[in-house]
Amino acid sequence: METHGESDPEVKAVLDVLQTDPDEALQKALEVIRAAQGRGDKALEVRARVALCAVKLQQGDARGALEEARVALAAAPESSPELRCRALRSVVAGSLQDGALDVAMREVTAALQQFQVRNDLCGEANALELQAEVSAAREDYDVALETAARARSIFEKLDAQDRDQWAGYSLLKLAEFYISAWKPLDALKVSEEALAIFRAKGDKLGEGVALQTVANSHLAEQNGDAALAKVEEALSIFKSLNDRAAQTAALRTKINALLVTKKHTEARSASGEAAAIFKMAGDAKGEASALLLVAEVCLQTLHSREALTAAREALELFKGAGSRAGQAAALTAITAAAYDDESGQAVEAAQEKVALFKDSGEWYQEADSLLALANVLVSRIGKKIARCKLASSDDTLAALRAAKDAHLKFSTSGNQAGMDSAMRAVSQILLYNNVSSDVIDAVRDPEEVLQDVMSGRYSDPRNALPKPEVVKSTKLDEIIPSSKQLDRNKFAWNQPLNGYSYTMIWQPTKDRQVRNRKPRGSYDILTLASGAKTTSTPTLLQARSHDASERNDPLVVYMLSSDCKENYASTIMSVVQTMGAMITARVPRLVFVQFDEPHYDWTDTSARQCNMYPVILGLLRSMRIEAPHVTVGFVGGDAASWISNPSPMIDSIFDTIECDESEVIYKKGDAFAPLLVHRELDEATQFVKPKRKIGWKSTR
Repeated sequence: METHGESDPEVKAVLDVLQTDPDEALQKALEVIRAAQGRGDKALEVRARVALCAVKLQQGDARGALEEARVALAAAPESSPELRCRALRSVVAGSLQDGALDVAMREVTAALQQFQVRNDLCGEANALELQAEVSAAREDYDVALETAARARSIFEKLDAQDRDQWAGYSLLKLAEFYISAWKPLDALKVSEEALAIFRAKGDKLGEGVALQTVANSHLAEQNGDAALAKVEEALSIFKSLNDRAAQTAALRTKINALLVTKKHTEARSASGEAAAIFKMAGDAKGEASALLLVAEVCLQTLHSREALTAAREALELFKGAGSRAGQAAALTAITAAAYDDESGQAVEAAQEKVALFKDSGEWYQEADSLLALANVLVSRIGKKIARCKLASSDDTLAALRAAKDAHLKFSTSGNQAGMDSAMRAVSQILLYNNVSSDVIDAVRDPEEVLQDVMSGRYSDPRNALPKPEVVKSTKLDEIIPSSKQLDRNKFAWNQPLNGYSYTMIWQPTKDRQVRNRKPRGSYDILTLASGAKTTSTPTLLQARSHDASERNDPLVVYMLSSDCKENYASTIMSVVQTMGAMITARVPRLVFVQFDEPHYDWTDTSARQCNMYPVILGLLRSMRIEAPHVTVGFVGGDAASWISNPSPMIDSIFDTIECDESEVIYKKGDAFAPLLVHRELDEATQFVKPKRKIGWKSTR
């Protein structure tokens, strides 16, 4: 975030400390804010809050920075366009780092309208420049350049004082847009115009920044020699101002120019020069920051060992200074330097960084650290596969856990890019473990993947993933106590079925224990319906509104309407054809839902309408035997149950495929499930002896 040459000494001190110690800068900014509030100095408070926003941005706390920026914008007096523009810049910077581009554009547009209503040209120009910055963040560079050009034309209409204050930096921002849009010649032209403005008003700091922008424009043209000449001029100015932070930034540009000209040795020497500047000044944190620059240059020149050594030195310095942000940067450098090393240093550094931000409240830093750990572990899995055919089980599980935690952190904040990166890591892990590509394409949730891995779903001879838990074989009488009645004497031809006859009754589910209940899954529901839609349509809407309906695993729900019994044969044919199609398509889940039919009492011998559910139950029980890979459930209920309280029945649609209670019928709101009970059959043949009528005589 830019400060445009902050003039207040107290705020400038905060920004100077920020270059080397963000934690100390945070404390100083809070002290300045408290002092300004005590004195009632609104202008100083706004400037200090803008500086505090810059501190929080550097620490990675985009949400906190955005909140401070909004407070600053609300506190900025309307009579001071400069303060309002500074606060507005902070709001945009916080929104951009938080990824809230729409929020940033909305805030800027609202401010632009206010400036236009008050005919505030300075504010309007700054707002247009910020609009251009947001457009550039959206990678809409044509709009960004057009908006920046409008801002420039307004700056030229300002009086001399305002124009001198903002025009130079506006041109530098325009040059950055040109560089981003791959228009280095235009960037060079406007940056040289800014350089002339700064030289005319004797602003040495602005002149140095403009020279550095000119150098970056030459770098965009791949003209390393011209870039070197300009950045050397900038370095000499920064040295005369004793601005160590500006020197470090200029040295970075110089290093890039040296790398473009293939002068790798000189590039490493320049990075060492930055470290020497801070070491001579006794600035431990500045020296550590410069050592990170050394590590970066060594990595770019493929000197990994030197990069690792410099990053470790920086880590020790940051630990001694108590800078958490510095430690995080050093650990990131160590991870990058040891990324291709099999010594495990990269994994250790990534784990240490995760521990650094754990429970700190800085969700983005923690999520980023977890994602880095997952990627490092994925890289190590790939290297080990070169020596062993099977991927490491320990690394696989550790990487999945890290990716799952990172995905959860990113999803909590709505960071889609982070979620996609975590999912890519999960997909790569599964690929290394020889999981089918079709399965990988269907993966949507890392937490579900980890559960499936631990349950043994992906176990295969080609990987070392956990195997399914061996279920101890249970005795039949433990599951069905009444099965002991099957223990009979040897078979005899005389009444061979004696003692082996059973009757199915419907038992209240509250009187029985549900076994093997799985965790609630999430399903993508496809509905088939026959007959009238008066009951199936509301049921479908409620099922799709259920927590388990999340468009993941496929689930077919076949709804049998209340009038299907009037088309008995057609319904049977439709059900059989649906089952055949399910088996052929290998769709693994099917639930039948029957409306307006309760179970009937088998002892009731009165005449009644022929129900549909007995034949449906017969068909689906046959399907379980012939196609065991398809999980089939059944939910039925009378009209009173469906109308009064359908919620339990909607839950049962998912319960029947997740537990052993796969068939449920509701009657007057109560749930019943089938149970076989032992019952001797009635005598099949009955003898009837008619009574002789009194007085009956033979006709013989």
